[in-house]
Amino acid sequence: MNRLLRIGLLTGPTLGACSSAWAAPTLVEDSQRGMTLTVFAAFILATLLITYWAARRNASAREFYTAGGGISGLQNGLAIAGDYLSAAAFLGVSGLIALYGFDGILYLVGFFVGFIPVLLLIAEPCRNLGRYTLGDVLAYRNDFRSAKSAGALSSVCVAICYLIPQIVGGGVIVQALIGIRYEVAVVIVGVLMMIYVFFGGMRATTWVQLIKAVLLLASCLLLVILAWAPYGFSLPGLLGALVEHPEVRAYAAGLTTPPGDAAAAATRLLEPGLYLKNPLEQLSLGLALVLGTAAMPHVLMRFFTVRDAGTARQSVLYAMLFIGICHLMIVLIGFAAALYIGAPTIKSFDPGGNLAAPLLAQYLGGGADSLLGNLLLAFIAAVSFTTIVAVVAGLTLASASALAHDVYVGAIKGGQASEREQVIAARLATLLVGAVALVVGILAKGQNVAHLVGLAYAVAASANLPALLLTLYWRRCSSVGVLAGVLGGTAIAIALVLVSPNMSYPAGGTSLVGLEAPLISLRNPGVISIPLGFALVVVFSLLCPDRLSQTRWAELAVRRDTGHGVAQAVGH
Repeated sequence: MNRLLRIGLLTGPTLGACSSAWAAPTLVEDSQRGMTLTVFAAFILATLLITYWAARRNASAREFYTAGGGISGLQNGLAIAGDYLSAAAFLGVSGLIALYGFDGILYLVGFFVGFIPVLLLIAEPCRNLGRYTLGDVLAYRNDFRSAKSAGALSSVCVAICYLIPQIVGGGVIVQALIGIRYEVAVVIVGVLMMIYVFFGGMRATTWVQLIKAVLLLASCLLLVILAWAPYGFSLPGLLGALVEHPEVRAYAAGLTTPPGDAAAAATRLLEPGLYLKNPLEQLSLGLALVLGTAAMPHVLMRFFTVRDAGTARQSVLYAMLFIGICHLMIVLIGFAAALYIGAPTIKSFDPGGNLAAPLLAQYLGGGADSLLGNLLLAFIAAVSFTTIVAVVAGLTLASASALAHDVYVGAIKGGQASEREQVIAARLATLLVGAVALVVGILAKGQNVAHLVGLAYAVAASANLPALLLTLYWRRCSSVGVLAGVLGGTAIAIALVLVSPNMSYPAGGTSLVGLEAPLISLRNPGVISIPLGFALVVVFSLLCPDRLSQTRWAELAVRRDTGHGVAQAVGH
């Protein structure tokens, strides 16, 4: 089993040979690196051609932000899936399942169930009320400049928190597969991200995400077929072999406290509690994932790319279908990696298990010594890389849109800006966001930035969602309440993460904020920050009623439910 893993990411002969400034340890041998480069280059070239095609059709701000609003339900559903199925799902969760079993599945459940509130409460009203961003919806009945500014601040905070781990992950993937330095790999990811958004806008981003979703689904299906076929596509057969494997039993016995019978311990991989041991932590994480999805700025933006509310609802259903299918396959990939590769070996390459799927692909293709094994590894890694680039492009577009459309055009210019000014502002904002992400991504080398993903969901659920839902559905919601909810919810979520176990507490030293130990035990603060976010909107709305918000309530309710006056789509 272990012979395919002769060349390690952290140890082994490759590490000592890397004397070039561009060189780094890789998962493939030097003789196979040319093939890996060719596969990566083909994927990158294809996405750049899409960007070139899209750039020729971006003649207006609406084309740049929403691709003219004429994307079909199927296309948008696939693009949402491509935007939402990040490296955290494909690489991270498959690794968690390989290392800890059932608990990894809980992440997938949260990611999937999050689209139910999107479908029932968010998709249609956002399409009926907004043009480009979350700030548009908040400003429909609230004070224009304050709503725009607050929406932009929260959206940028969420996008950056979610963007940095993706860029870091992309850098690690490129470093591991091609052998270039981490810093250079991060620059490659960042430059591609900026090219897609700067030149292609939403149309290029949509098609990159759409193609990426198809490739990811095909890759998962291929791995599932190859891993499951030896057991006659029997789920009991695969899981039975897993819990009976001697190495799996020995590993599982070491996870239990105190260590128990190896045979009984192996079955714990199919039960909850090996990774998420605290029920309150599970509840908090679940709340953040389920409620945060409904207010993620890059997800909300996708509802402005379709022609009407019905298509928005249809696109969510398609997205749930494709995401659900992919999640089911990721579960099988995780358990197959645990069976074929083994958790200890996966951990030797990456303690977090993020390389479980690529290593499984290499094994199923014949191992590290085979051409097919390395070709399959390169293909899966290239799909993973495209996954990361597609997600960061969507996040960059969302944050650039918030800065350009909400802050510059909305708050500064009062909504009075020409088409040319709007497009220039959007492209300059893209460069600004990309530069910040690049610098932070390079500075984050070797750091554990996984908590930023949880922080992004916590801020979205604690700040964006209360303001959005109560603006849409509560008559007495006011501008002051929205401002308090967005700013307060963001501050509370960030503050709770800074005093949580996510931060580093070195022995004899202090954390980033000067603490020797965490003040709270929760890694994700959702169970605390989400109710507080809703409470802030309610309390300040009652204390500071707003006549403007009240007078525009009836108009909002009519347009929210009927779509009367919504902008028409551009044909594609």
